[in-house]
Amino acid sequence: MKKTLAAITAFFNKNEDLIENYALIGGLAIGGWVAPRATRDIDFFISLKKDEQPAREELVRRLGRNGFEGKLYRGDMEDSIRACIKTIFTERNIPIDLIIVTRKWELEIVNAARVVEIFLGVSIPIVQAEGLIVLKLKAAGMQDIADASKLLTGKEDLNTEMLLKLARRARVDKNLHRLAERLRIEL
Repeated sequence: MKKTLAAITAFFNKNEDLIENYALIGGLAIGGWVAPRATRDIDFFISLKKDEQPAREELVRRLGRNGFEGKLYRGDMEDSIRACIKTIFTERNIPIDLIIVTRKWELEIVNAARVVEIFLGVSIPIVQAEGLIVLKLKAAGMQDIADASKLLTGKEDLNTEMLLKLARRARVDKNLHRLAERLRIEL
């Protein structure tokens, strides 16, 4: 994982003309804030300088020229993920999902990321716990709810004002309140 993380972040930094910002999300990011959990893939939120189809396709081409195999997937307006590049670092065969930011609240989440040393010598931006909780509630799978619960109960210094605001904007505030009630946490 360490070598793959180093390779993909080097790629992001080398392609600043196309990529505005990026931040780690998913299972690895959970481990940046509370006890880590096992995961087999790497997930990133990325914002492009121009979020248009040609920019997305150019990103896929550049990935291919830099040791990654990738394909662009598009969801419709109702999908929680509207655009994603599924790629693999061919040297290590580790799946990487690059979820393209398409909404203002998502951009706010990625822009608020903090740089954390995830492995010895590998520091990368990680979405803050409040943003991760919202993303996990939006995805709403069993592991996602477990991750959101872990963050809600394990991160002592949550910014509840930020969390509630993001949850409202992402339209998962009712789910957040139900989960907090189930966990017996007051928001």
